[in-house]
Amino acid sequence: MPETPVLVLSSDPDRVAALRASLEAAGYRVTSAETIDAAIAGLGSCPILLVAEPYDATAAAACARVRTTPALRGLAICVLTPSADVEARVAMIQAGADEVVPDLIDPRELDARIQALLLRSTRTVALATAAADSAAARRPRRSIAVFSPTGGVGTTTIAVNVAVALAAGHAPGRVAVADMHLPFGQVATLLDIRPHRTITDLGRDDVAVLDPSLIATYAERHGTGLAVYAAPGTWDPASTLTPEMAVTFIETATLAHDRIVLDLGSAVDERTVAALARVDTILLPVRPEIAALRALHSFADALADHQVDLAKTAFVVNDLAARESLKPKDVETALGRPPLAELPYDQLLYVRAANEGVPLVVGSPESAPAQALVRLASAVAGGEFGHPGSGRSPSGADKKQPARFGGLFGGRG
Repeated sequence: MPETPVLVLSSDPDRVAALRASLEAAGYRVTSAETIDAAIAGLGSCPILLVAEPYDATAAAACARVRTTPALRGLAICVLTPSADVEARVAMIQAGADEVVPDLIDPRELDARIQALLLRSTRTVALATAAADSAAARRPRRSIAVFSPTGGVGTTTIAVNVAVALAAGHAPGRVAVADMHLPFGQVATLLDIRPHRTITDLGRDDVAVLDPSLIATYAERHGTGLAVYAAPGTWDPASTLTPEMAVTFIETATLAHDRIVLDLGSAVDERTVAALARVDTILLPVRPEIAALRALHSFADALADHQVDLAKTAFVVNDLAARESLKPKDVETALGRPPLAELPYDQLLYVRAANEGVPLVVGSPESAPAQALVRLASAVAGGEFGHPGSGRSPSGADKKQPARFGGLFGGRG
C-alpha cells in the first residue's frame, strides 16, 4: 500500500523506536515529536496522530490541544495507553481521541485500528465535501433564518411557530429548529423542553457536525415531531460557535432534515453574517415604528455590503403595541416593498404561550396571531414573497429585488 504518514507523539525514545520499527514494517512513513507543540507544528498534511505518552493525563491534554486547533479538525487521533482504568480511557475519548488502545497491542491489530481510523476520516471528509457540493442541488427554501438587528420583536416566537407549522406536514424529525441566539436563546423555553445536549455540544463533535446521520442525535424531539437544537442557556467562555462551525451546521442540517429554521436573535457578529449569507430565506421581524424601521433599513444596506443576497429577505411586521404607530402604507413605503406578513397585536396570547411553553399554532390555533403565523410558514415554504394573503405569485418585477432598499430612508443605491 502507499506509505501513509503517521506522527508519533511520545517523550520516550525507546517507545518511539519500537513503534517506528513495527509501523514502517507495515508500510507507514513515521515521524515523531517529543512535545505537543512540536507535534502540532509537524503534522501538516499527516492524517493520523499516534499518542504514546507514558501518562494518561499527558495524553488527554495532547488530544485536547489538537482538538482546539482549527487547522487540525479532521485529524484522526489514536492513543496507546498503559492504563487499564476505564475512567482514564473515557477521559481521553472525551478530550478528543478517536481510538484508545492498550499500550501492548499486537502490531497487526494496531495496523488494523489505524486503517479503520483512516477509513472513518476519509468518510468524514467525503461527507463534508458532499455537504458543500449539495448547496446548488438542495431544494429551495430549506433553511430559514429569523433575525432582527433590534431585540424584543419576536424572533424566537416567529422561529418556533413557523417551525412547528412546517413540521405539521412532515414526518417526525424532518423539520428542525435551531437556537443560534447564543448563549441564552429561549427556543427550548417556548417549547417546554429541557435539553440534554445543546448546539454548542454539537460544535465540539467534529464528526457529528459533518454527518447527517449523527447530527440529529444532538436534537431533542418535541411532541409535534419537531427536532430541536437548543442553546446552552448558560454562559461558558469555552463554548463557542464560530462562523465556520455555524455554516457547517447549516450545510449538514439541511441534509439531515427537510427544512430547518434558525433563530439568530439580534446580535450582529461574524457568525450571524455568515449564517445569513448561507441560508435560503431570511425573515426580518420589525416593529411598525420609525426607529425600528430605520435600524432595519441600515442593517439591510450592511447586508448588501457583505454580499448577502437581499432578494432572499422578507419582512414580518409585528404589532407589539395596542395602538397603531404607523399605517401599513407608511411601513411599506419605509421598507420599499410590502411585508410578507403582519402579526396582529394580542396582549395575552403571546405571553401565555411563552409562559406555558406551548406554541400559538398548537395552543391557540384559531386565534388571529396563530393563523397569521401559519400563513407565514406557508408563504416561506412555497417561496411566496408577494403581498401576504393575496393568493398570487409575485410578478417578474416583484421577484427581482433591488440591490439595496429604497423607500422612506433613501437606500444607498
